[in-house]
Amino acid sequence: MRKQEYLDWIIDSFLKKRDIPPSIRTILRIGAYQLIFTNKPSYSVVNNCVELVEKKSFRGLVNAVLRKIAKTGYIEPKELYLKYSHPKWLIEYWKTFLPNDYLLKMLEYNQKPLKTTARVNMRKINRKNLELENITFTPHSPVGIIFERFETNPWKLEEYKNGYITFQSESSQIIPLLVNYENEENVLDACAAPGGKATHILEISNVNLYVNDYEKSKISILEEQFERLGLFPKKIMCKDASKLKLDNLFDKIFVDAPCTSLGTGRRNPEVLRRQSKNNILELSKLQKKIVSNLWKYLNKFGLLIYSTCTVTYEENTQVVKEFSRYAEFVDIREKLERFNIKYIWDGYGALFYPDETLTPFYVSILRKIKE
Repeated sequence: MRKQEYLDWIIDSFLKKRDIPPSIRTILRIGAYQLIFTNKPSYSVVNNCVELVEKKSFRGLVNAVLRKIAKTGYIEPKELYLKYSHPKWLIEYWKTFLPNDYLLKMLEYNQKPLKTTARVNMRKINRKNLELENITFTPHSPVGIIFERFETNPWKLEEYKNGYITFQSESSQIIPLLVNYENEENVLDACAAPGGKATHILEISNVNLYVNDYEKSKISILEEQFERLGLFPKKIMCKDASKLKLDNLFDKIFVDAPCTSLGTGRRNPEVLRRQSKNNILELSKLQKKIVSNLWKYLNKFGLLIYSTCTVTYEENTQVVKEFSRYAEFVDIREKLERFNIKYIWDGYGALFYPDETLTPFYVSILRKIKE
């Protein structure tokens, strides 16, 4: 999946007719990938792929195409979408608002699997006292660790079962650390599942935390996480955040908005291919509805912390900019620099530059000054 556009380009260059059955194209992709990007013997790759072909009429085609690819090897394409194997429309779209250095950084970033990171529960243990092998500390989050490799199933680690660690991206770990908390203040995490930010908030504060998520299937996951960590939210709800009705006003509202997730391409390369410009526009409408609805439950001078794991103008800048008549935007640049995070500042929020452990992430903090 990570090299799909490039592999199809190579395969098609040796096909007289590109309209071949999906199963045959899949076999050709597997073979082409192994021939170009691994050290497996070419004769073995070709023979194994030919044997996978059920229809005898296509065996000759698979054999011929893969032998040609074995002979030519890697060919450097000129187009970015082929070189980095991203949908063409997506790269053209990103070019409309991203600086060139960010675009290239993200394309290169998406070429390799993402390392697994976790957050240490500082209520229970300091990360220096963790007795785990093959870990290093995250360069940005002060409570994060990186697993270089696993000797066992990570979910079976005693440190996980005992609530010492929670698996979470380093970018997500940063968001709750960007604000200060008062004891007993009311805080809402409006789109909480799977619970990374919500549990983190309770680990670092003594607030009255209300959590909500739209999907019923994820509520049990939230409850399991709180129980595993020994944390107690004030209330767990299962409502549509764009229509949520509340009895309380809140000092802080976290909105980790449902989004196109285009910043997660390193972990989930398939997400880059299932999104479209229409999806971006539709989710932007939903995000605006969510913020607009929750705004009336925010105390005056309270903070709304808006974040996404996507890289689009419409879901990030455009959403928060719409509320500029009612809000002041908190300048978080100094805090991000303390965490050694490089970012793009759009005047409203920050888009994280990706690196080995940091995923592209957008965050904006709005202080309410008007209804």
